Amino acid sequence: MRFAELLQIAPELSRFTDSIPEELDGQFTLLSYGPHALIHQKDSQLERIGILLKGSFRVVNEFENGNVFMIELNDAVSFTGEVTLLAGAATTSVTIETVSDCLVAFMPVAAFDAWLRRDIRLLRAVSEHVAAKLYCSSYNRGERLFYSAKYVLLKYLTQQAETLGIRRAGRVVLQKTRQEISEEVGMTVKTINRILTRFCRDGLLSIQRGKVALDTAQYHLAQQELKVYINENRNGAR
Repeated sequence: MRFAELLQIAPELSRFTDSIPEELDGQFTLLSYGPHALIHQKDSQLERIGILLKGSFRVVNEFENGNVFMIELNDAVSFTGEVTLLAGAATTSVTIETVSDCLVAFMPVAAFDAWLRRDIRLLRAVSEHVAAKLYCSSYNRGERLFYSAKYVLLKYLTQQAETLGIRRAGRVVLQKTRQEISEEVGMTVKTINRILTRFCRDGLLSIQRGKVALDTAQYHLAQQELKVYINENRNGAR
């Protein structure tokens, strides 16, 4: 498959570049994935770079004890394997799983590397793409270590409520399982259940058919409670 065909599928790819050296073109392989499919596994040999043309995937880190931690969620257009390539590593450091139906164009690592070296615009755009993700990760790094579990979970829940438009809707329900929340905040399901029980008792949220729900009053109360948790941590309390 040629690059011009990729641009027809995903015109926003032109934000990264609108051309490819002729001798490197025609090496793309287009693959479709359903939801919850594995694109690549942590510690696998990097043999190809993927360009996400449609859909979204999540980047997770798996540990030997069986715990899974979600690092980020990426929408098209995005890449797979670019961090490993730019780091000069041979094996991948994360697992990538699809969230929705995805369309991914793959290119051999050597060909994509040659393309980066020939196209300064593409190199700059991919580097900025990686840097933006690392900036967010670095900005929030340590929060789970130096703030209480209650603060981390409540902040996550209020951010989810904001994403769902609680200010406009007046009430939202988070359609996430406890396992999904566990992976996204880096806590065990047992800890999450214990804290949610306390939040319900304190009037910060309610549970609707097993899902977390917040109305406007609870949302504002949660925002006030976050300030209390910050002050507690500043004073060395937990």
